[in-house]
Amino acid sequence: MARRLAVAAAALFALLTVTVTSAAAAPGDVSAQTVAGCVDWPTNKFLQTPLTSSANGGQGFAMQNGSFYGEGFHRNCNDATHMNQYYAVDLGMRAGDQVLAPGGAGTVVYAGWAPSGWETCGQYVIVDHGGGWWSVVCHLSAVKVGKGQRIGNNTVIGLVGGTGGFAPHLHFSLMRNAKITAAGGVYGGQSAQPRHMVHAGCGGGFYDFLQKGQKVCF
Repeated sequence: MARRLAVAAAALFALLTVTVTSAAAAPGDVSAQTVAGCVDWPTNKFLQTPLTSSANGGQGFAMQNGSFYGEGFHRNCNDATHMNQYYAVDLGMRAGDQVLAPGGAGTVVYAGWAPSGWETCGQYVIVDHGGGWWSVVCHLSAVKVGKGQRIGNNTVIGLVGGTGGFAPHLHFSLMRNAKITAAGGVYGGQSAQPRHMVHAGCGGGFYDFLQKGQKVCF
């Protein structure tokens, strides 16, 4: 309930402050610059940190670690034949931690093991948040939703894992106008930079931009 109230208040705040949120970015901060071919998640569209207050043994936060923007498998902005993951984010979380959909409410378009060609995602969930905007969470140890299911902001869609050949962590990404193969692989569209992401923990508020190595609260 507390998170829902915080999210509702934050959403209202977003409508009132959308024109000034970019002021929070530090001058020269590369994460505040959209890479050519990528897009920004709309600041007036709901976006939340995909963890709960139970994350990391009840600490309610995770550190950004592992690959950041443009690093490792986090590549491609608008490649028509590959999965565009330039603005994907890795969060250090424990196996079994609960995962929410970053874009909140929406419709599950795929849930399960990634098909051939996408194996490094392990078990993953793709959610359509309307208007061509999708979110993806990868490496899950368990999937808690099914294709076609309508979910809410607080629906647990899966549990953190390391499937796909990685140590346990949460990899999530946002995309615009992506496509999905018949087998369930994501390709095309554009990688979207997380913007104006609401969090209920650590006093509540927004992360206007995510930074490398930062603390991310539920």
